[in-house]
Amino acid sequence: MALAPSNIDPDHLVLYAYKPSAVAAGIFMGIFGVATVAHIFYLPKLRQCFFIPMILGGIMETGGLYGRFWGHSDQNNFKAYVLQALLLTPAPIFLAATMYMTLGRVIVALDSDKDHTLIRPRWLSKIFVMFDIICFLVQIGGIGMQCSTSASAQKTGRTVTVIGLVLQLVIFAYFIIVALVFHRRINARPTSISVHHTVHWVRHLRVMYVTSVLVLIRNIFRIAEYVEGADGPTGHSEVYLYIFDSALMAGLMWAFVIIHPGRLLRAIKKLENRCSLEKAEGESLVSQQGAHEQMGA
Repeated sequence: MALAPSNIDPDHLVLYAYKPSAVAAGIFMGIFGVATVAHIFYLPKLRQCFFIPMILGGIMETGGLYGRFWGHSDQNNFKAYVLQALLLTPAPIFLAATMYMTLGRVIVALDSDKDHTLIRPRWLSKIFVMFDIICFLVQIGGIGMQCSTSASAQKTGRTVTVIGLVLQLVIFAYFIIVALVFHRRINARPTSISVHHTVHWVRHLRVMYVTSVLVLIRNIFRIAEYVEGADGPTGHSEVYLYIFDSALMAGLMWAFVIIHPGRLLRAIKKLENRCSLEKAEGESLVSQQGAHEQMGA
C-alpha cells in the first residue's frame, strides 16, 4: 500500500487517505486467527510439517490486520502502518509455499514418475519454494524502501514491490500449469494408488485450483494497487483490500482446513502399509506351504 500523496513532507506523513475500519480489521483478525489455530491443531494430528509456512502466513495476516486495527485510533501512527505493510503484502507467499509443497507431496505419494510432470517430482517443491523465497526478499525490500520519508526512495520501493508481485504472479501461473499437466497425464496413465477407491486425490487438486485462482486474483489486485499509487481508487478506500486480499486469503486458509491434504497423504500411507503387510503375509504363507510340501516329500 502506497503512502498518501502528502507524504513528501517528513513532518506531516499522511499514511492513509481514509480512516482504517476497526470493525473490518477485527472481524478478519478473528477469521484468520481461528483458521491459524485450526492449522496448528492439525499439525501434530496429521503430522504434516509442510503446513508450517501456512501457519506463519496466517500469523502474518492476523498481525498485519492488527496493525490496521491499531491505525484506526491514530491514522498517523507510523509503527502501525509499517506493521501492516510489512506483514500483509508478503503473507500470501507463505500460503503459496505450502501449496507448492502440497502438490509435490501428492505427486510423490501417488507413485508418479517423471513422465507425469513437467518438473521431476522430487525437485518440484524445492524449485517453487526457492522462487518463493526470492519473491519474499524482493517484496520485503520494496516495502522497506516505501517506509522511508524520501519520495524518491518510496517511488523506487513501489517499483521493486511491483517486480516482486509480478514475479510471484508468473511463478504461480506456471505452478497452475504444472498441476493441470500432472492431472491430465495421471488420468491418461493412472498408477495403482491413484485409482484406488480410498484415495480421493481429485478432490484435493480441485481445492488447489480454486485456491490458486484466489491467489492470482489477489496478486493482480496488489499489482494494480501499487501501480495506481495513493491517487488511485484502491488508495482511497480500504474496501478493495478486504474484498480482493483479506477475504480471498481467508478463503484459501479455510479451504485447507476443511479439505486438508494431510488426510489424503495419511490415507495413502495407510494403503501402502496395508499392501506391504498383505504382501509380507502372502510371502510368509507361500514359504510355509513350501516347507510343508518338502516335509511331506
